[in-house]
Amino acid sequence: MSYLIDLTILVLLVGTLAYAYLVDRRVRALMAVLKDMEPVVGQFSEAVDKSESSVSLLKSVAEKVRVPSPEPAARPSEDSAQVVSFRTSREKVEKPAGVTRVTGKSDLVRGFFETARTRGA
Repeated sequence: MSYLIDLTILVLLVGTLAYAYLVDRRVRALMAVLKDMEPVVGQFSEAVDKSESSVSLLKSVAEKVRVPSPEPAARPSEDSAQVVSFRTSREKVEKPAGVTRVTGKSDLVRGFFETARTRGA
């Protein structure tokens, strides 16, 4: 009986070692791919930084260029081509009925438990 237990432990140990070997090979392959991707990730990071700086530069230039005109612009006639205009800010979205703004995490948790008590859950 003890030989059967020893044999079972030995089989499980060999299985564990084989699985560990497979995981090690996969991790090494993953690390090699990540090492190869390092320059690409660096270039992507630089591109994101450049785009962020470009957007902020465009915003500042747009603010400098935007000057209120003393006269309202004449409306184009229906025969002329439509003029496309862009807004610098979004319209305010109306809040749905029954929605309130929660400022802190503690308010959110407290509100959850108060709602659960009132519903009897």
